[in-house]
Amino acid sequence: MLTEASLSIWGWGSLGIVLFLITFGPFVIFYLTFYILCFVGGGLVVTLLFGKTNSEKYLEQCEHSFLPPTSPGVPKCLEEMKREARTIKIDRRLTGANIIDEPLQQVIQFSLRDYVQYWYYTLSDDESFLLEIRQTLQNALIQFATRCWGYSSE
Repeated sequence: MLTEASLSIWGWGSLGIVLFLITFGPFVIFYLTFYILCFVGGGLVVTLLFGKTNSEKYLEQCEHSFLPPTSPGVPKCLEEMKREARTIKIDRRLTGANIIDEPLQQVIQFSLRDYVQYWYYTLSDDESFLLEIRQTLQNALIQFATRCWGYSSE
């Protein structure tokens, strides 16, 4: 039984090799060996010539070569802006009616939370952008309410 199984394996294996040679030609073994050796050898050469330190130096050089050097005033200005403590004044009145203003404030709050904050906090921790968006939305709603009130009284 064991000899039949090994004979079957040898038979199928030799059939596979013969079909492989007929399909791709007799020189495919040399080409395949050559390609594998070139791939492995090239990988070793690249790894040895451009090691981790050389590649990091090269990447730093490439990264900084395209950017002009920053002036000393930019970091000073950034430090000054961070030190400034801005007082935040948010007028929560939109239409003049509390029964309408509170739900509108909640809609603004939820919209900012769901559609802006989730991606903005990956960029920056500065709250001024979010406050500016809130103020812009509130101004738009105030203008809308003012114009609607003006048209309804005519």
